[in-house]
Amino acid sequence: MITFGSGMSAAATATIAARDAATEALRMLRGERPKLAIVFVSASYPDVHQAARTVRAVVGDAQIIGGTSGACVFAGEHVGPLGVSVVLLAGADIEVESHTAPIEPPTFFPAVPAAEKVAKAAGRAALAGLSHFVCLVFAPLGLIDGEALTAAVRKGAGAHAQLAGAITGDDLTMDRAKVLFGDELRDDCLVVTGLFTRRPIGIAARHGWAGVGRVRTVTRSDGPYLLELDGQPALDVWLDDARAAGGTPPAAISEVALYLGNHYSLGLADDSVPRIAIADDKRELVARTPFAIREDRAIQLSAAISEGARVRVLHATREDLLRASREAAATAAERAGGSVAGALVLACAGRLAALGDTFAEEPAAMRAELDAPIGGACVFGEIARNVRDVDAFFNMTSVVVAFPK
Repeated sequence: MITFGSGMSAAATATIAARDAATEALRMLRGERPKLAIVFVSASYPDVHQAARTVRAVVGDAQIIGGTSGACVFAGEHVGPLGVSVVLLAGADIEVESHTAPIEPPTFFPAVPAAEKVAKAAGRAALAGLSHFVCLVFAPLGLIDGEALTAAVRKGAGAHAQLAGAITGDDLTMDRAKVLFGDELRDDCLVVTGLFTRRPIGIAARHGWAGVGRVRTVTRSDGPYLLELDGQPALDVWLDDARAAGGTPPAAISEVALYLGNHYSLGLADDSVPRIAIADDKRELVARTPFAIREDRAIQLSAAISEGARVRVLHATREDLLRASREAAATAAERAGGSVAGALVLACAGRLAALGDTFAEEPAAMRAELDAPIGGACVFGEIARNVRDVDAFFNMTSVVVAFPK
């Protein structure tokens, strides 16, 4: 059996919030000793570095992972822009092992041996009957190419590993993101954690965005930088397509990336490009978000898009976003066997901006669909892969990681 606990506090300091959230989550374990704590803390707290140490004082020797949040944390019925959320996992049917790796773009090669260590631990766990293996990955925002990162982790973890995780946020300042490992917040490493379970963990990612612009061809790119679409400056084409779809981009170039990311992201439209499978056998285009615009108007994306790829602008209504959240929860629950102890939710910060004051409806809808507690945070890039999936890195999605009872 796996026991799940979650708690969230929006107290005035990270120290108090972490204590209250961890205490609330621990109470839900009904006396069991937690084996893993997944902690998200708002980077805006002056005492942000005290969060993990405070959680440690409450939960004991559990492994602690997580990071800074993307402007929102949540658990139970509580949602807030400032706070600490804590998810605890315990029980005889789960074991964990964590490793770190230095961040070395563009290939992120050090992630390979870290994931290999986790894969070896998965082999040992399988001998004890814990034959299902999920690799949780957390990395801080920075020079992160999500595709390259997940490719490195997949290489080390092996074809039979499921993946879940996130690029951590920083309350939208784009310069303070960190990961948690042990009792420390760090920006110099990524964290790879193996979850070994007796029954499958259900993982699903959905976003609800649909194509509204013309299909375009990437004619010039440089790694994560998009320079041209259809032989024209990429930013000009992207903005034109957003306006044609009813958008009103801001005049200030400093605000354009955030606006497009929150309202008119870019979807990979090639038939050869993997899509996100959803319940009625339709497909969602994999979305890519702009993080910044250089002085030469090149667009820094969350992951590289190769020249020749076909793309189109995406948009979603509030109803589309909430429908996708419910679908993600329902699919994750089904993949976990239908009876869920609780779920970790990693939601793109762009969904927070798109839904605005109604964002709290998203975690509420997930809780209702799962009929189980949840905990998690908004993040800046989402990782989700089931065994048969080709793609692993997404933007604008809600990722649900459902733990079976």
